[in-house]
Amino acid sequence: MKKLILSIACTAMAMSATAESEFKYPMTREMHNPLFVEFPSPMYGTDSIGRMYTADASGHVWKDGRLYVYASHDLEPPQGCDRMDRYHVFSTDDLVNWTDHGEILSSYDVMHQSGWGIEGWMWAPDCAYNPKNGKYYFYFPHVKEALPWGGHEWRVGIAVSDRPDGDFHMAGYVEGAPSLIDPTVFVDDDGQAYIYNGGGGQCAGGKLRSDDWTRLDGEMQPMHGLVDFHEGTWVHKYNGKYYLSHSDNHGTDGNQLRYAMSDSPLGPWKDMGVYLYPTGCWTSHGSIVEYKGKWYALYHVNNPSGRDELRSVCIDPLEYNADGTIRVVRNWGTPRGEAPMMLSADKTLKINATDFNNGGEHYAYHKFNIEAPEVGKSGNEEYIKNVGRKEWMRYSVNAKETGKYDITFIVAAKVPDTKFHLSANGTSITGEITIDGVSEKFTNITVNGVTINADVEYLDLRCDNGRFDIKSIIITPVH
Repeated sequence: MKKLILSIACTAMAMSATAESEFKYPMTREMHNPLFVEFPSPMYGTDSIGRMYTADASGHVWKDGRLYVYASHDLEPPQGCDRMDRYHVFSTDDLVNWTDHGEILSSYDVMHQSGWGIEGWMWAPDCAYNPKNGKYYFYFPHVKEALPWGGHEWRVGIAVSDRPDGDFHMAGYVEGAPSLIDPTVFVDDDGQAYIYNGGGGQCAGGKLRSDDWTRLDGEMQPMHGLVDFHEGTWVHKYNGKYYLSHSDNHGTDGNQLRYAMSDSPLGPWKDMGVYLYPTGCWTSHGSIVEYKGKWYALYHVNNPSGRDELRSVCIDPLEYNADGTIRVVRNWGTPRGEAPMMLSADKTLKINATDFNNGGEHYAYHKFNIEAPEVGKSGNEEYIKNVGRKEWMRYSVNAKETGKYDITFIVAAKVPDTKFHLSANGTSITGEITIDGVSEKFTNITVNGVTINADVEYLDLRCDNGRFDIKSIIITPVH
């Protein structure tokens, strides 16, 4: 039976490979955040072609000076994370024109070349270059055999190539690495390579042998000092300090990305807080890379699909403070006008729904199938029409100090069981709000005693279910 299942799996993957072979790689297109969705991608187990969905971006600049991004690949239709497979690598020389170099490795390759593994389950990868032998090492998590969810035996697989953009061949797996996901490799200034992996609250790190980057030099050890570690380890170095970044277990609008600092690549680490707020996607996973003298954060969102299993990579500038701490990545667009709307304890703030941020789909709003939210008119007031499930608008709002407010939404439900919430910096501050009834007339819904902190940069209005119109949000200080 196991041989039959394996045969069917390989046949399905071969069909997808046939579909992709019709495209000529490398393929270059101009694009902006969210990235890579303009490239074609094979649909799971068919000859059909859909959009390219990518996540877990690992960014590197190699000796040719280009920025390379190694990402996981979400195949559609999705089935949890089971159908992540068939890694591609992307590169750019200007952050505008991106090249898809095509598929570099699949679970079929692992089974065919190494004799272990199963279909799918190719999660967050990384790549490292060894100048001593001129080889590129591609590290990825994969399971040895099918077991119940959460009970898989994970291995860190390795493929090697003379090129950064293809021709990778299996070289086994890292024996002795803990059964954890999301491997990453950091190469220090002296050429020593360190490997890390982690998931489910555990994070481990250790050395790779200087003469063989497929083998450990001693045992991997727990990384101490991390706060609320979930997964997605990444290590980089800036001004002599080591930084370990990772996703946390934050909820509501998804995981945040945190970072810790150390004087050693293996810690102990000191947590320094959040550098990327939740994006609305349940997962978060990123990398930090220097490119042409500037630093950038790579991460993923679920905007254009609206599904947490179909994600898209993004890139934004990352800045450091004078003391080496990282500033929160400003990926929320710019306010309409010269400054954010200000909240204070002595004045009511009215936010017109149409005054959402500038910046496009990823930074200001998300609206399926059309370029921007629809605008209607009621008397002399404009309003946003038909905000649907997984759609949102963003508003830059700053508070002078932390305080409590009553928040009133002027809305009209278009279908039964319509629900929405308001988030500050990616964390819900209202809980889920239900609009009772369906009506063409606007009604007021007030949530009392909401705490808004002084560090708030933006508010998101997110639709959880159904569809509604919204005219305004009125925020009144509680005295």
